[in-house]
Amino acid sequence: MRASRPVRADRDGAAMRQILLDAAVGCLIELGVAGTTTLAVQRRAGASRGALLHHFPTHADLLAASVAELVKRNEQAVVTSRTGASRPHDPLRAAVDALAFAGRQPSYLAELELWAVARTDRPLRQALIAAERAAKREIDRVSAELFADWAGSEAYDDAVALTQHFVRGLAISENLRSSQTRRERLLSAWTEAMRPLLERGAKKHTRRAAR
Repeated sequence: MRASRPVRADRDGAAMRQILLDAAVGCLIELGVAGTTTLAVQRRAGASRGALLHHFPTHADLLAASVAELVKRNEQAVVTSRTGASRPHDPLRAAVDALAFAGRQPSYLAELELWAVARTDRPLRQALIAAERAAKREIDRVSAELFADWAGSEAYDDAVALTQHFVRGLAISENLRSSQTRRERLLSAWTEAMRPLLERGAKKHTRRAAR
């Protein structure tokens, strides 16, 4: 019986940590960074001050830890987009559409808000740097699945990075001005701009491999 206590304690501790993270993500999405205070998270989670401080000693630690949860939700949005896609088969446009769809979700916008606030909040910025470094592995994995057809292209890394930057910019601009017609035009233009870049790089790669 004694041996089971540490296991149960670890399990209970992990459960409480997840409850706190879910509460923090909920606050970020509904209230923004300014409204995601430690007190607001405590109340939403139904947790004590001691439990919160045990898992997240500082406010910056709590916000940074939320990044992994936000990234999980963003990935789920990508999966949802790919599952519900009705467009004729065009792998490149489907990849761009999936990322753009994720960029419209509250979890994605909440993550961008954290980045913006970190500009003038040094503790948060330092905490986010570490959190985003870990999250990047998951983001790269999702991108590798979306752009698998161009994995051998010399332009792969640049094209994927540029698409991610494009989606971030689109997400920010559409927060103030949203138009389905404009969005469709921009997504089409971006896809066609990336296509020759990726294909040209793939051809170079193929020629070199043949030598």
